[in-house]
Amino acid sequence: MMNNIDLTFYDRIKDTYVIPKEYPCSDYIDMLKQDEVPKNVMKGTDYYSRKFITLKIGGSVRLNTGKMKFFKSGQVFFERYTGQPYLQSAYFEDTFISTCGGTSEEQYQLINDLVDGKVVKLLEHHRPTGWKTDCIIANMDYWENLFAKKIQKQWIKCRYTPNYTICKNILNRQFDEYLEEIG
Repeated sequence: MMNNIDLTFYDRIKDTYVIPKEYPCSDYIDMLKQDEVPKNVMKGTDYYSRKFITLKIGGSVRLNTGKMKFFKSGQVFFERYTGQPYLQSAYFEDTFISTCGGTSEEQYQLINDLVDGKVVKLLEHHRPTGWKTDCIIANMDYWENLFAKKIQKQWIKCRYTPNYTICKNILNRQFDEYLEEIG
C-alpha cells in the first residue's frame, strides 16, 4: 500500500519555518498558531529533528440555502518519529482531515495536491473533520491570488468606467486641471 505514496512534498516546499527558541520544548507540535507562521505552506523541523509542514487552506462549501460559503482551516503534518516518513497531524487552530489510525494513501495524495497548489474536492475517503465533506479546498496561496485578481479586475472596471464614482472624480479632477492650465 505505502509503495504508491509520494513523500517528496516536503522537498517541494520552498519556505522554511523555524520554531522560536522561546517556545517550550514539547513532544508535540500543536503549539503553533496560524498568525505566527508567515506563509501559507511552510516546512520545518522540531526540537527532535522531525520534519513537519504547515498548511493553511481555504474552501468553499454549499450551504442548505444553495449559497456558497468560504471558510479557512489549517493543519500541521509531522513525522511521528525522527527519520520516519509516515505522518501524523496536529491541531493548527483547526484541522481539516483526521489522521487517527495513520495517514491514508488518499490523504498523502491530498497533501501533495495542496502543496502543489491544486484545487481539490474533499471527500469521505480523505476522512474530513466535522462538516467539511464535499467541499472544494486549496491552499490559501491559491485563494489569495484568486481574490486579488478579482479585486484588480473590479478596480480596473471602476477606474475606467464613467458610471462609477471613482472614474467620475478622476475625470472631474483632470478636467479642472485642464481648465486651470488654459485659463
